[in-house]
Amino acid sequence: MLERGVARRVAGTGLASSRTRFEKRAAAARRRPRLVAGVLVGIVLVAGFVAWLGWFSSVLTASRVEVTGVPAAAAAQVRSVAAVPLGGPIMRVDTDEVARRLVDGKAWSGVSVSRSLPDTIHIDVIPRVAVLAVRNPRGQVDVVDRDGVVFRSVASAPAGVPLVSAGSDQVTKAGVTAALQALGSLDSSLRADVSGVALSSADQVSFTVQSGERRKTVVWGGPGDGERKAKLVKILLGEPGSTIDVSVPSSPVTR
Repeated sequence: MLERGVARRVAGTGLASSRTRFEKRAAAARRRPRLVAGVLVGIVLVAGFVAWLGWFSSVLTASRVEVTGVPAAAAAQVRSVAAVPLGGPIMRVDTDEVARRLVDGKAWSGVSVSRSLPDTIHIDVIPRVAVLAVRNPRGQVDVVDRDGVVFRSVASAPAGVPLVSAGSDQVTKAGVTAALQALGSLDSSLRADVSGVALSSADQVSFTVQSGERRKTVVWGGPGDGERKAKLVKILLGEPGSTIDVSVPSSPVTR
């Protein structure tokens, strides 16, 4: 009898314990959807508050433009071309439109525009580097970079930038490369006697060299074989004729 009583008490205790655990799990399951819903509501409220701060309030106001990538003296030009609207909510500043204005300005080969909370529009630019001044058929002098992009028109070639005459309004990257190779491959002593550098619409380079009392025309051709062509020019300057053609360096011609 005693053993059966003890068994019944143990069984009753086990049932009560199981019932308690079940009720706890059921209560937790009932609370879980409310907890998830609460978290979602919190996220929506926070996102809405952030959106309100950025788009409608005066707390996050675009009030300054920070420019990197150029000296301080050139930053004013970047700001002028960018024309960032200040004084309004920072999230309403169209950074893509600001970048487009800078790209259209052509003075910079790389442009990045971003927002920096709470009040700054950050602009990072990579300025184009002048490698040639090109006099086009209309007599204008355009400054171009290594890709042949015209990014400035000037009255005369900037200091240290070679001047060439072009047979068309637009030069190509291949043409720019050919002109730079021609000028860069010649001996410095010979380069001082070079004048009248011309670049045809077919990216062919020619120039004039003063050889003693005579002037000779050199047909350099396109890009490639710069060192070989320069050696041929130096050798053939002493040969008869007024023209040296090294456009095909394997078959140089004088005439």
